[in-house]
Amino acid sequence: MSGETNTTSTITALTGAVSDLVGGGSLPAPISRNALKAFNELCSAAIDIPVAKLQGKAAEIRAESNARISLIKNASTSIADQMQVDKAYAELAAEKYGRRILQQQLNLDSVCGFTASEIKRMHNSRSSSAESADSDSSDAEADASCQPEISDDWLNGFREEAMIKSSEEMRLIFGKILAGEIVRPGSFSLRSIKIMGQLDAKSATLFRRLCSLCISLRPLGSIFDARVPSLGGNAGSNCLQDFGLSLDNLNLLQEYGLIIPDYNSFLDYRASVVFNSKVGCPFWFGDKQYVLIPTDTNEWPGEKQFKIHGIGLSAAGRELLGIVEIAEDRMFSEAFAKFINDSGLIAQEFPCST
Repeated sequence: MSGETNTTSTITALTGAVSDLVGGGSLPAPISRNALKAFNELCSAAIDIPVAKLQGKAAEIRAESNARISLIKNASTSIADQMQVDKAYAELAAEKYGRRILQQQLNLDSVCGFTASEIKRMHNSRSSSAESADSDSSDAEADASCQPEISDDWLNGFREEAMIKSSEEMRLIFGKILAGEIVRPGSFSLRSIKIMGQLDAKSATLFRRLCSLCISLRPLGSIFDARVPSLGGNAGSNCLQDFGLSLDNLNLLQEYGLIIPDYNSFLDYRASVVFNSKVGCPFWFGDKQYVLIPTDTNEWPGEKQFKIHGIGLSAAGRELLGIVEIAEDRMFSEAFAKFINDSGLIAQEFPCST
């Protein structure tokens, strides 16, 4: 009975979250349409059935699952006869296979529950930002109407990875990935999903460490560049090992395809330098935006470059950067501020517009 109770509880919570999300009418139509498509494809939630009927829906799902397991058992008996093995052994194998099917669906349902919560959080955050900026909602609706539909191939690939995630941490991560793809199709490639699915505990911790030290340029909401500054040294020569990014650790991240092979690549961050009280593109560090103010404007003409060398994230790494929980590192922050100051600049926090 406890297993059935847990299944019912999961379905009840999931359907409530999904119904609250897509039934409230506050989401833009394209996002709501993508959410309905994804949830109908991946989870057990009865989106079009009132919550009052959940017990019946849960029973229906259990009956359907039991029927599938029964078919598997019947097939196993036939296979046992053909292979001349003990029927009890075949039935045990079929029962384990049936349990795996149920567990995979529960994993998907849990991921979808996190997805619904994340979409709601993202929508509320954007709504609050729009209100504080007194932006025109009609422009936002026009932009939303241009969004494409979430891909069937993408959903199929996502399902294969998400259904085997049993830890709450990985379910949460995959929930964020699905939420990002629903809101903005094309945000995550199938390659990025596979990379995230293959990370072991050590690699995931290292990637979280890398992301926590990253700066990035995000014009129009897309991450154009993301890198960990080498602070005047060369990361390939272990200049960042005191911050947890030794050469061995970098090689491991590169093997997973999360960073590019050149550990001393650079990009011109001149767009973040303020000229004539204007800035082209503030840079992100942690969860805040910053601009660079020259300490002496006479010594920093508009055409002067500001190259930042360091560990560049790959396309997959940039896609996954936004869903990783980052942690502030005071020692690195102070070292980065000193590097900026020694370059004749001062980093000043810039109000976020999104």
